[in-house]
Amino acid sequence: MKRTKHILIAIAALLFSFNVSAQLNIQGTRYSFDLNSDEWRFLRTFDLGNGETTYLYCYIGEVLLDEAGDTILPFLRIFVKQNYSDDLYQFIYERYESQPYQSLNEWTHGIGLPKSGGLGYEGIYTNPTERRDYRFMMSYFRDKRTVVEFRLETTRETYEEMEEVFRKVLTTIK
Repeated sequence: MKRTKHILIAIAALLFSFNVSAQLNIQGTRYSFDLNSDEWRFLRTFDLGNGETTYLYCYIGEVLLDEAGDTILPFLRIFVKQNYSDDLYQFIYERYESQPYQSLNEWTHGIGLPKSGGLGYEGIYTNPTERRDYRFMMSYFRDKRTVVEFRLETTRETYEEMEEVFRKVLTTIK
């Protein structure tokens, strides 16, 4: 009986270890975040030059379908700009100009922001090429001369399914 109990405990511990989050560092900063390795996969790093890098992850936790039956892959995009000397709000404005959106909600402390603060948004936009509406949660923060845009996004019609997953990831930024 004791042996069976020990075997069951060992199996449970092994299964639990496969569902552990990976702590990932945001390059050029003191900050990190956690992603569940069963739900998220690293896709690619884009080195854009001028100290700008984008890291892209996609959500694979469950298959999401839109109303047309198309498979939707929500994603996490982390845009990092090193050696940025302007104000954080100037950076936010520059990023907004590259992809305008409508803000539904914003915050300066709490979810998705380190203790030092920053600016978080929940918003929507339409991709004119795809003619598809998207909804997202994102945060902007700074660590010395490095600024970060941390963005979780999916289609507007699958956002409700992903909102809790997005919030969970954002709360791990520290």
